[in-house]
Amino acid sequence: MIGQIILLGSFILLFIQRGNLVSLIGRFIYQTGNSTGGLKWYARAYKLGGMSFDNKLLYAYLTLKEGDIDEAGKMFALLSMESLKPQQRLNLKASHALVFWKRKEVDDAIEMLEEVMQKAPSTSTYGSLGFMYAYSGNLTRALEFNLEAVEYNSTNAIIVDNLAYTYFRMGEKEKAKEYYEKLMELNPTFPEAYFDYGRLLIQMGEEEKGLEMVRKALSASFSFLSMLTRIDIIEFLEKFEEKSDE
Repeated sequence: MIGQIILLGSFILLFIQRGNLVSLIGRFIYQTGNSTGGLKWYARAYKLGGMSFDNKLLYAYLTLKEGDIDEAGKMFALLSMESLKPQQRLNLKASHALVFWKRKEVDDAIEMLEEVMQKAPSTSTYGSLGFMYAYSGNLTRALEFNLEAVEYNSTNAIIVDNLAYTYFRMGEKEKAKEYYEKLMELNPTFPEAYFDYGRLLIQMGEEEKGLEMVRKALSASFSFLSMLTRIDIIEFLEKFEEKSDE
């Protein structure tokens, strides 16, 4: 009798957690580099139901990361209609802001992230908002914010890259180089780190090392959320070679 109760309880638990269990499979497959296969398993989990907020949020984020901006936007919107805790709603807003950014509604994205920062500062929000300030051209605000971000977490590659890039955009090459050197010690995985550092070195007369960094960017991890594509880097190298041959 006790065994039957335990067995029944196990079945009930498996049913309740069905979406989360299938999500685990999706996450594992995605992390092996099979993004298409991973998202298929997430889609199965989503249809089954029983997914936690965190798994739904991750699924929506990965959908955006793989380039399906419309579907990701729908998923974030549906998730916002659920009964959420205050921190969950802030986490959702921080991720949803990326959809607005990719739609070139940068002011809306920044406004959303600023609200999150006021209520719950975090490394990821410092990274996203600092990035948007720098790339939107508000360099004065970008410098102020990214200096603050580095004080908050000086070992996060995105945060350090944001500050280095801000100095680069402002023409403060020595300061930019200082932070790019610190960034390289963190072994960043995103292409912008190597590409922009390489461009800086070329401008400073260190062409050989600069080209090495630019080429290294081709081996980095690209996604829909990257500011660069492999084609951008290849075209830069081709134009540089053409100028060198003149």
